[in-house]
Amino acid sequence: MRPGAIATVVACLVLTGCSGDRDTGEGRRIESVVKHFALSHGPEACDLLTRKAVTTVYGSKTDCVAKAKRFEGQPVEVTFVKISSSTGAHATAKTLDGSRYWTVNLHKLRGRWLIDSITIAQRPS
Repeated sequence: MRPGAIATVVACLVLTGCSGDRDTGEGRRIESVVKHFALSHGPEACDLLTRKAVTTVYGSKTDCVAKAKRFEGQPVEVTFVKISSSTGAHATAKTLDGSRYWTVNLHKLRGRWLIDSITIAQRPS
């Protein structure tokens, strides 16, 4: 995501409290995937990632599953969802205490939303 787009999302959240498409059916499905991934603490996390994400971060699905034994899940709050196309979306999420923020890009493949990338976002001032 471009830095300007992140700033726009953060400004929207801070200034108006908007949630974008989060309160739609697709938005709730996206929110569910992000929350499920954040809570994952094993190989099920690998199944929530696109092939591109698995390859970029872990090299292969086998490596992802092997490293998943060390995953520690934590609950997050999804603060914003924006559906950009029938197969693309992004969301912002934060820890429950608000100490960490992320931008999550998702891709819909065969009717299922998967995480394509996760980027650490700056905490709103």
